[in-house]
Amino acid sequence: MESAINQSLPKGSPAAFFDVDGTLGSSNIVRAYLSHVLLGASGLRRFITVAGFLPRVPYYILVDNINRDWFNVAFYRNYAGIEVETLERWCVKAADSYYGTRLFPKALETLVWHRDNGYRIVLVSGGIEPVLRPLASMLNVDALIAAEPEVLDGRLTGRLLQGPMGGRGKADAVDQLSRSMGIDLCESYAYGDSYWDKALLECVGHGVAVNPDRRLRRLARRRGWRSKSWGH
Repeated sequence: MESAINQSLPKGSPAAFFDVDGTLGSSNIVRAYLSHVLLGASGLRRFITVAGFLPRVPYYILVDNINRDWFNVAFYRNYAGIEVETLERWCVKAADSYYGTRLFPKALETLVWHRDNGYRIVLVSGGIEPVLRPLASMLNVDALIAAEPEVLDGRLTGRLLQGPMGGRGKADAVDQLSRSMGIDLCESYAYGDSYWDKALLECVGHGVAVNPDRRLRRLARRRGWRSKSWGH
């Protein structure tokens, strides 16, 4: 978890917590990974990479439907052996070339509205911190909560230092960050698109389901949470 705290806001300020993939934009960790590994690849190499990856997709879908944390642990093994320098070069370009074209206009309008009204802005994602860092910088957020990849001898190991950042982990990280930043969670908003964001939406006074999946849509109706559609 990395924070860039805006000290000009008073203690007890509310915050707006935004899940990233599927909420702020049409990105997801699979697309981000493929965008990285296919960067600069020739036609034949691209074909071989995609052909080798596709057979694993049904397994990832199955695991994700069962437990998002299990999916994150399984999927990030794909990063094993990737050089940190290579990943960081992709990340430098990612804000514009990857995220820039995928962000939802309504999401950006909502983020700006919160900032203009004195809310701290926090991104909360199950993605890994190096990949999300350029987006956090581009959006000038107050803090980024993300998974920390393990690095050994300049290469990612495919493991996460403190485990996956999903489900209960997001809510616990939000609570910890809020204590350190003096955020009033009762007056804060959280935006998420997946049922696995349930704990995140529950830990604030105003949960909002964005482009919700079926289970989150049902839960939002029961809890009285607002639902939003933020497509392109």
